[in-house]
Amino acid sequence: MYCAEQINIPENLGEILKAYAKEVIRQQPDNVFEFSARYFAQLDQNEEGMEQGDETLVSQDALIGIVAECMDKGGATRGAEEVEVQRMVELCEQHGISPSAVEQALMVLLPATPDAGGPAPINWRRLVVALCAQVVGVEDVKGFVRLLLDPTMFGDDNGRIAKTEFIQLFNWWSSVDPGITAEAKAGLFAALASSEVEIMTYQDFLDAFKEAA
Repeated sequence: MYCAEQINIPENLGEILKAYAKEVIRQQPDNVFEFSARYFAQLDQNEEGMEQGDETLVSQDALIGIVAECMDKGGATRGAEEVEVQRMVELCEQHGISPSAVEQALMVLLPATPDAGGPAPINWRRLVVALCAQVVGVEDVKGFVRLLLDPTMFGDDNGRIAKTEFIQLFNWWSSVDPGITAEAKAGLFAALASSEVEIMTYQDFLDAFKEAA
């Protein structure tokens, strides 16, 4: 038996339960008990990694802050799509993303041999997509798409996104995720193209992904 003094209730318990409930509603798992066990096991593993100083991990809140600032025409990037690499590095650091995490993402985006004049400006959305691979809780392509369609990221208030924008973002993701083969991507895009829907949901993605498998 545990006494009250032995039970350690985290200060952010409300936020944890809110995020958990949100994922249950989104994914609608057939077995909520198995899903819950995996969810909290992964959460515990990620928390441990953060505590042990894994500086390549990125929090979702940090990315949300970057997306909000880059979309704000009065923000640090003045609403520009192409931003100097150093400016994005500084912006990431301001939002709590370590230089090592940014460096790992940039290794995917920048050429192995940089230009003599320094790296060219990059599309900030592409950097955000690359950083998604290091976000706590994003384990696979489905986790990436759920994050992508979040209203605080690139989804609208109902978690939807224009199909053309999704295809561009997913195309960038395929260069980060080695599990996405050219055949799988082509199959997914073909399945999406066959649909008349222009504004897609997470379920539209799941249906197309299943059809392409």
